Amino acid sequence: MGSGTNRVHAGDPARQGGGWLEVHRRRLPRAATASQGAEVDAMNARTVAAWSAACLFIVLFTTNPAYKLIVLLAAFTTLAASAGIRRMRRLLVGVACIGIVDVVLNFVSAHLGRTILFSLPDSIPALGGVYTLEALASGLSGAITIAAAIFAAAPFSLMLQPHDVMDALPRALSRTGTAIAASMNLVSMVGTTFTEVTEAQRLRGWRPRGPASWAEVVVPVVLTSAEGSIQLAESMEARGFGSATRTTFQRPKLGNGDWLVIAASSLAAAGFVAASAMGWASDWYAYPSLSAPRIGLAPLAACLLLFVPVLMWPRRA
Repeated sequence: MGSGTNRVHAGDPARQGGGWLEVHRRRLPRAATASQGAEVDAMNARTVAAWSAACLFIVLFTTNPAYKLIVLLAAFTTLAASAGIRRMRRLLVGVACIGIVDVVLNFVSAHLGRTILFSLPDSIPALGGVYTLEALASGLSGAITIAAAIFAAAPFSLMLQPHDVMDALPRALSRTGTAIAASMNLVSMVGTTFTEVTEAQRLRGWRPRGPASWAEVVVPVVLTSAEGSIQLAESMEARGFGSATRTTFQRPKLGNGDWLVIAASSLAAAGFVAASAMGWASDWYAYPSLSAPRIGLAPLAACLLLFVPVLMWPRRA
């Protein structure tokens, strides 16, 4: 008579296990659809690296804040469309704080330029002197540069998993990537340890009473974090982690959209260099007298190519 699903329909091969086969047949299309959707929605780290490199290259290559602002808009729009504003909240706060500090620091420290806004007596230490519009504009240009660079590199943490970045590295850099990934674990460990040590010290009656009192927190945090890193290294060494080259079951393939983004990023960087060599991408300097930055059509078109990921990358908001 048989057993299990074949017990009732013994002797009838067409009906043996029919219930399981029917359920299996019904599940296959869904599984295939989910797999295909995962392949379509998957981000390729090499594509992200090409786009980020193009953004960073243009931002650091030019001194014109107009082109830097376009790159900043491209990076921000790409992140907002792909990662979502909610996931960018902490990043936006951090970029805003860094930008404000850069503008204020440059405005206070650089007493250069011809357009004087106001002045303070020279007797005031560190603050005395003239405050110019050129110093303020130079600080704004630096803040745009920093913001564009951060937004250009942000997709690696907001849109990719650590193993995606590791898989995208060449085989020769596999061990270097492993060391970097392990060292980055120290950052989160320090933050967690600092919170735990601070709470423990407060329960013991500790209160912050100046810079010297923080030694009771800093020393345990450093020692605990170093001990955790050593234990992590020992456990990885005991398991033979990194003793051989990194292998993958299946490397993610570049699709048509990935190749389009890579081509657009490469063309943007090469086009901007060519435009600069031809004199079409003029530089800009805030000192000694402030002037409006000039924009050329060719470098502008090169910067606009960085908006291609907005159309090609999946939206995960």
